[in-house]
Amino acid sequence: MVLPVLLLAGAQAFDYVTFLAMAARHGLGAEANPLVVHVAETYGLPGVTAAKLLVVGLVGLTAIVIGRERPKLAALVIIAGVAGGAFGGFSNIISF
Repeated sequence: MVLPVLLLAGAQAFDYVTFLAMAARHGLGAEANPLVVHVAETYGLPGVTAAKLLVVGLVGLTAIVIGRERPKLAALVIIAGVAGGAFGGFSNIISF
C-alpha cells in the first residue's frame, strides 16, 4: 500500500505546485474550484496547504484501513484521489 499512497501524494503535490504557479501568474480568479478559492481567500496559503495535507492524509489513511478487508474499494479510493490531483494539476497548467 506504500506505492499507491506515494502516487496519491505525488498527484496531489502536482496539483498544489501548479496551483501556486497559476495563482502567482493569474491570481485566484483563474482557479476553477470555488472551494479552493474560498479557503485561499479565508485562510490564505497556510489554509490551502493544510487542506491539501488533510486530503492526502484522509484519503491515504482511508485506503490503508479499508484495504485490509476491501482491497478493491481501497484501490478505487486511491484512484479517485490520484485522478483528482492529476485533473487539478492539468487544469492549472492549461491556465498558464
